[in-house]
Amino acid sequence: MKRLILFYGVTILSVMAACTRSPESLHEDVSTDTTIVRTIPDTPLSVGLKFSNSLGMNDPLCFDFLEPELRDSILSLELSPWEVFGRWRGFDSGGRLTETITGEDSLNRTSYYCSIARLEELPPVIRLDFVLMGGCWLIERVESELPRDVLDSLSVQTQASLVLQNPVIRREMRIARMLMDDCEMDHAINWASWNAAEENGSEFSDYIMELSQESYTVLALSNVRIAAKLQIIQDRATFQLTDVPVELRELVAAWRELAYLRKAVLRATHEAMQNLRQTGTWMGPDIDEETARINFLESVFYSVNELVEQNDTLSRVYPVLLTCGNSEPLEHLQVNLDPHQLEQKTENDIGVPIWRALGVDMNGDVDPERVLYWAGDIYLFLGTPTGYSLVWRSWKDYTSDFHGQFGTQTSPFGNRSVVLVGNTGIFEYELSLDQNNDPVMERISIAADTTAIFDDELIESPLLQRDNSL
Repeated sequence: MKRLILFYGVTILSVMAACTRSPESLHEDVSTDTTIVRTIPDTPLSVGLKFSNSLGMNDPLCFDFLEPELRDSILSLELSPWEVFGRWRGFDSGGRLTETITGEDSLNRTSYYCSIARLEELPPVIRLDFVLMGGCWLIERVESELPRDVLDSLSVQTQASLVLQNPVIRREMRIARMLMDDCEMDHAINWASWNAAEENGSEFSDYIMELSQESYTVLALSNVRIAAKLQIIQDRATFQLTDVPVELRELVAAWRELAYLRKAVLRATHEAMQNLRQTGTWMGPDIDEETARINFLESVFYSVNELVEQNDTLSRVYPVLLTCGNSEPLEHLQVNLDPHQLEQKTENDIGVPIWRALGVDMNGDVDPERVLYWAGDIYLFLGTPTGYSLVWRSWKDYTSDFHGQFGTQTSPFGNRSVVLVGNTGIFEYELSLDQNNDPVMERISIAADTTAIFDDELIESPLLQRDNSL
């Protein structure tokens, strides 16, 4: 019994001693390591958004989101963020983030495919590359050019198939192609005399200096119209296509950049031409790099567009964008051509056609052509199994007196042609296709019964060029 009482007594004393011990003494034998707190780094999307917000305020803080080597190289330039990256309209938070890949340097990388429009006519940003360094995602590269291996990574057939599945992009690609054809046509017709002179060995500077002011004005206005049409292509690719699927963003960026670069090259050449006329000194712009880039982007756009045009069995109407005028911005009108209607038109309150499109079999195939009048201009669209292709047009303010009241008759080649009498009643016009499907426009003086033929071959004649009102 005494031993039991002694045992309980020792136990009680031990518990009491433990209770009176300080908290520090309770953990004397426990490791004193501090608790490690691990934080999750900002996602690449969050980093890109923060970078964009700082850039929008032209705040140099945006440089802190760049990879160190890129940041140091930019800081050495002593430029503002806007001077380095341009001004962004807003960050595209609807892009696509690729999977994370570990490189040979053991660093993790990912890319964010997007479409970020920029001011000052800079091409859009189409990709941000990120690298994980020091536990943070940093921007390693800001890419605004379409990679040259895009045709390998995403085949032409795949892109064309995706375009065909998207009615909005299919429409905009058709309009862009029609405007590009319009630009080529404008240049070919109004610069035909230079093309002939170049073939005969003439220097561009000598040719420009020998032109009369009237002839020079024709070339200058052609440049203005072409530049304005390229601006329409660029604007529509930026503002009409706001929800582009990730798989097609590089393609849309390609034709947007194509329009931008073609206009930039045209502007540089035009300014050099203007300077030559004013000072007599030719200082040709250095455009070799831009020209090479344009050739590549054209191969991308036209390759996809040709397949889209050939395989489009879904469209029931075909959009075209008509332009007129000689100053930027051009007046323009979008019309949906319907091959199932013989005639389409819109009239004003007194019955005068605002625009009118007439289906005419001008070459004997199963796809009738479409002759369209709007704002004093005539457009000829060649019929194809899957739509229409612009092959000829006139230009307003070239003393033309066309109007929408025209009909058809049998052409000299056995098919149909379009005939009309001008507003003044002095001339009769006939538009037809020859045996090679090349357009031929004849202007016949009703009083003198004389004929002037306007085609690509005869326009090169100085006499006919002065008389060319088309």
